[in-house]
Amino acid sequence: MNEPWGISGPAFAWLYGCLVVLPFLFAGLWAQSLRRRAADEWTPPGPYHLAALDGGTERVADVVVATMVAGEQLRLDSRGRVTVLRAASGDPLTRAATELIPRAGAGGLYRLKKLLSRSAAVQEVRNELQLSGLQVDERRRRAGWLAALIVYLPVLALGLARFANAMPLGRQAGILAGLLVAVVAAIAGTVLLLRPSRAVLPTAAGLRVLGAARRNPALLPGVAGAVALGGLAAYPDPVMADMLVRAGDATARGSSGSSSGVSGCASGSSCGGGGCGG
Repeated sequence: MNEPWGISGPAFAWLYGCLVVLPFLFAGLWAQSLRRRAADEWTPPGPYHLAALDGGTERVADVVVATMVAGEQLRLDSRGRVTVLRAASGDPLTRAATELIPRAGAGGLYRLKKLLSRSAAVQEVRNELQLSGLQVDERRRRAGWLAALIVYLPVLALGLARFANAMPLGRQAGILAGLLVAVVAAIAGTVLLLRPSRAVLPTAAGLRVLGAARRNPALLPGVAGAVALGGLAAYPDPVMADMLVRAGDATARGSSGSSSGVSGCASGSSCGGGGCGG
């Protein structure tokens, strides 16, 4: 048998093609299996947990801001800047928001939401969802892609060794070259999927919980429940909702200060309760 390594080029290409596909396939199936995880015993989740399941960590920040505005704990002016009116107590998320407001500075509500969505307090909400089985466990998801990456390294080395062996012998290596490109692309995709994700991926149990909350809004009444499932646009006061959306959206911040239909500052409901200061 006059074949490199005792195997013909076409046979090696078929086998190598399988090696290119299988690690990515198995890692993807592993990630999907995590979404089918059953939930552990779990009391009905509060607005923060539902917000994370429905809209990710930034939705949690939306709920914090909305409840603080409704409780007249902070003021929002027409430029989107936020000011603490009353120190928060009890709730670790509202305390975290209060501490982050000075860092938000001129970035206003938009910057505050970004800082809060990355805070340890919001991360704790994600951790609780993962432990309960309502959200895909991020560590286990990443472990699957890490395993695929580890497998791909010797696969790449094998392909390069075969290519280096075939060239001096004058063998056709076009198909193998294409497969090597596919391996590099698969490695790049695996590295991207291995990166920590701030997105919240609900499991099947988490989706059932969300469905139940949407079917029965009375389970989460008030501002927190409305914003948890609908974002800042669902704030009960339409004027305040418009102001919050404008200030919290990067694309709308520039126009919020010049909007003639929005009051100069707000706290609670349309500047009521002493929310408008000098």
